[in-house]
Amino acid sequence: MTPGFLGTGAITSALVTGLCTSAHPSASIWISPRNARKAAHLEASFDAVHVGADNQEVVDRADVVVLAVLPQDAEAILQPLRFRADQAVITLLAGTPLSRIRSLAAPADSVIRAVPLPSAEKHVGPIALFPGSSAAEALFQDLGTLIAVREESELDNLLILTSLMAPYYALIGEIVTWAAEAGVDQKNAADYAASMFRALSTLVEDREDADLASMVEACMTPGGLNETALRVMREQGGFGPVTAALRSVAGKIAG
Repeated sequence: MTPGFLGTGAITSALVTGLCTSAHPSASIWISPRNARKAAHLEASFDAVHVGADNQEVVDRADVVVLAVLPQDAEAILQPLRFRADQAVITLLAGTPLSRIRSLAAPADSVIRAVPLPSAEKHVGPIALFPGSSAAEALFQDLGTLIAVREESELDNLLILTSLMAPYYALIGEIVTWAAEAGVDQKNAADYAASMFRALSTLVEDREDADLASMVEACMTPGGLNETALRVMREQGGFGPVTAALRSVAGKIAG
């Protein structure tokens, strides 16, 4: 399989790096010259990576075309291109329905939406797919945890969750700042916090029933540390701002 990437931003860089450093590295990857500096860096870093003369060469060389351009640029970039019926097209465009991409990428009859994260560079993190596709699964299988959703609206809602990346880092930043001011080495505080949250997330993944409420209760003893922390946070407004943020992002995408 030869993937080709249209768009050479941060997510393309992460995916290409992940593909080239995975357990089953890609033998050949084509990327567009749109961001000349990033494209040249990837080509210099990995023998498998080739920069196309233009977007059409990338499409011509690829079995699987990954669309990683800005949604507002999709029509201008894709309309002039000639796709093949035997190609799979994977779109990463936020808020852009499959129906629109199918029309722009015709006659390609296999069009898939995917939501990967930058962590794919390290072969971890979720990658949501709709619909299920052997081509997409083969491409992404070594880059993270594949989650095939039941319908496109479910993928849209998972996409909204990615807006919590910056707030998550800000949360870790608050924790590390407090610990550092209390006398903990800053790097030790960052490593401890990151490892703790990674371990807690692993426990969530291991639960077949996804019963988070019971996990909250299991952490707490009457008058204990976790009960105190949760009580104070709820007294200060709890997690309402998280829901408000997600609703705001959902409205932005819908608009």
